Amino acid sequence: MRLRWIRTLVLSAGLLIAALGLFAQPREYSAEDLAKATVHRRAVDAIIWGQPIVSFDAMRQAYFRDGKAKYNDIIWWPRNSGWKNQSLTVNTSVRYIYFFFNTKEDGPVVLDLPGGVDGASFFGTIDDAWFVPLVDIGLSGEDKGKGGKYLVLPPDYKGDVPAGYMPVRPRTHNTYTLLRSILKSASEDDVRKGDALVKKIRIYPLSKASAPPEQRLIDMTDVLYDALVRYDETFFVSLSRMLNEEPVHPLDLQMMGMLLPLGIEKDKDFRPGETLKAELKSAGEEAHAWLVDALPRSATERLWPGSRWVLPGPPLAAKTLFKYEVPGFFDVDARGILMASLFGPTASLGKGSFYLGSYVDSQDRPLSGENTYRLHVPPNVPVREFWALTVYDKQTAALFRDSTRLTVGSLDPKLRKNADGSVDLYIGPSAPSGWESNWLYTPRGKGWWPWFRFYGPEDSLFEKKWKLPDFERVTSP
Repeated sequence: MRLRWIRTLVLSAGLLIAALGLFAQPREYSAEDLAKATVHRRAVDAIIWGQPIVSFDAMRQAYFRDGKAKYNDIIWWPRNSGWKNQSLTVNTSVRYIYFFFNTKEDGPVVLDLPGGVDGASFFGTIDDAWFVPLVDIGLSGEDKGKGGKYLVLPPDYKGDVPAGYMPVRPRTHNTYTLLRSILKSASEDDVRKGDALVKKIRIYPLSKASAPPEQRLIDMTDVLYDALVRYDETFFVSLSRMLNEEPVHPLDLQMMGMLLPLGIEKDKDFRPGETLKAELKSAGEEAHAWLVDALPRSATERLWPGSRWVLPGPPLAAKTLFKYEVPGFFDVDARGILMASLFGPTASLGKGSFYLGSYVDSQDRPLSGENTYRLHVPPNVPVREFWALTVYDKQTAALFRDSTRLTVGSLDPKLRKNADGSVDLYIGPSAPSGWESNWLYTPRGKGWWPWFRFYGPEDSLFEKKWKLPDFERVTSP
């Protein structure tokens, strides 16, 4: 009887509390609280939306500042990139070449690309300021490796295109070209051929085609090229700068309105006060954490069923060839997530190169720097050129600073192979005895993830006749 009475009392009290809740007054927010919340939420969304164009600007500012370059100059890494090339997910197995155009300053710009030779060639892409790929160039590009003159035009260009030029039509005044100097081998002869090809590249305004200026070629070996986005109040300084330089596409008009509470408006200076700066910095930390966390969760497209190897980014990115647009929506999140981890996407997939990423080991545990992992690479990797494995800092998507063991691959002359032609690679804080040539360094306490690159992928890769196993953890702290 007592228990029944207690249950009745509890039930009655609960009903009374619920009833009182129906008449409870809604929480009141001060105007200050509402304004602060609006700025914070809009700022987080602005970072996810604006990430590509701010990343573009970070690379451009590094080009000006660290490379001491001007538009149409070429910066390059003739001895491959080391950790000092702090661009997103760089590959140290190829010789990178970067250059920027600005048609607002120069009008139409010519890229005169030489054709490849036996032992050396090019592969790359011209992207607009939102990192939308416009055209692939060089081997597997529009010129089919034979070279030619590309003409990058201003937005909405109405003039005629002179005969003999391949027109490129960006929606922005600024464009960026990522070009790779591909060598057949590391022999002195092939290196010499590759160097000679790079020195033949010419970039100049069309208005100076009759007498092109001397080409500047800047060696970035051992120079810190700091091209990473800072997710703090400076993000919005860059965003405002780029939006003032570029036309606003109709797709982005709604977002331009969303930026007004942040003090960002087309053709106006951005001058945040200290209170706004603090809120923008807080939003930057949140947005960055979201982007880092979202990358492995969004990468769900698997080449092999049951494998932990995935296409490195949201599936919609590859399916739309980095346009992110389908009939029902434009995927702002997918673009922000992907472009926080790479730059210079290609206009086509699977021709010149193909990448796979992985974020967990064979037991679905996150990859962590204090552990040692083994990756068994079966023989006969389906590539015409080479394969390579590179590891990246989870927080920056860049090479670990101060590391000298960044990439290992089939071009390495000291690579240790098994009797059947397979290769065992090790990743961890120290190399297992006897495996130093097959080892990549990861710092203790740091999360990481890799890209496995296939240069010149063969059909058998996509036909799934060859499979890359998952990472096996072999030691732990």
